[in-house]
Amino acid sequence: MTPTPPHILRRVYFIGIVLATLLFALHTVILFETAHAVFQIGDSLREMVGLHVAGPLVVLVCFFILFITHLFEALIWALFFWRKRLVRSLGEGLYFTGTSLTALGYGDIVLSSPWRGLGPIMATNGILMYGCSTAFLFVVIQQSWKFY
Repeated sequence: MTPTPPHILRRVYFIGIVLATLLFALHTVILFETAHAVFQIGDSLREMVGLHVAGPLVVLVCFFILFITHLFEALIWALFFWRKRLVRSLGEGLYFTGTSLTALGYGDIVLSSPWRGLGPIMATNGILMYGCSTAFLFVVIQQSWKFY
C-alpha cells in the first residue's frame, strides 16, 4: 500500500475539522436558542398548564429538539460522504455517520484512505456534541425540578 502524501492528508484533516467546527457552531446556536425559548416561555407555560405538566413538557420538547438536531448533524456528515462518493448510498452514509458520531464504531463500513482519518474526528465531534446536549438537558431538568 502506497502511503498518502502529506499534503493530501492535511487537506482531508482540514476538511474534517472545518466541517466539525461548523457543526459545533450550529449545535451551540441551537442550544442557546432553545435555552432562550425555554426560559422565555417557562413562566407563561407554568401558568397555562400548571407546574406538574410544564416541567415534563419542557424537558420533552428539549429532548425532541436535540434528537432532531443530532439527526440533522449526522445527515450533514452523511451528505458529505455521499457527495464525495466515499459511500455507496446516503443510507450507508447515515449508518456510517451514526456509528462514528456515537463512537459505537462497528467497523463494518470503513472509508478508504486517506478519508478514514475522518472517523476519529467524527467520533470526537459526536462525543462533544452529545456531551453538550447532556449537560444542557441536565440544566433544563434541574430548572424544571425547582418548580415541583
